[in-house]
Amino acid sequence: MIERLAIGSALLGAPLARIQDGAMRYTYKGVPTYKNPFDLALYQMLLWQQKPRTLIEIGSKWGGSALWFADILRSFDVDCIIHSIDITPPSISVPGVTFHRGDGRDLAATLPADLMESLPRPMFVIEDADHHCETTLAVLRFFDRWLVAGEYIAVEDGIVDDLYGPEFVARLMGGPRRAVELFLRDHGQNYEIDTGLCDHFGTNVTWNVNGYLRRVR
Repeated sequence: MIERLAIGSALLGAPLARIQDGAMRYTYKGVPTYKNPFDLALYQMLLWQQKPRTLIEIGSKWGGSALWFADILRSFDVDCIIHSIDITPPSISVPGVTFHRGDGRDLAATLPADLMESLPRPMFVIEDADHHCETTLAVLRFFDRWLVAGEYIAVEDGIVDDLYGPEFVARLMGGPRRAVELFLRDHGQNYEIDTGLCDHFGTNVTWNVNGYLRRVR
């Protein structure tokens, strides 16, 4: 597992930077969405496979990704409720989506046990907050209590290591990839990295580097 976590993205240098530039300018229905073409495709495959009844997104930003997820799931005829959490929730209104004010480091304040117990399954979680190791680790630890075998949590933006280098990642205390590594050191017996997704377009040709995690037990 640790050997696998040491593997970065095969997509490096100028091509990676150019795709990132496009991803940061990508909009959906006019709303900034900040998604790259690889994960837009991978998420569609995973959503079709899993058909989640609950999707929880940590990090709403402008609300574009929640809007996109809602539309994709509706097009699949999946009756899914979406909870999207951000320190500063967007003003956008999306049918089927509830935007919450909350902090990824204190999710119990926003997602209390009675709410979590009532949510329809399967559940799919997306961690896309501030990319700080502490935040991602807190999100992973929170949902470890709630995820059951077969469900996924996707950790976004492990690509920052390959995009911006060690000095930038040091400011994030290691960023999402470090958080995944620390989490799997303690809980790796219960999870696996879905390499079928991570490596679909080439080794970790995804912004969710080593970040499509499936609960196995």
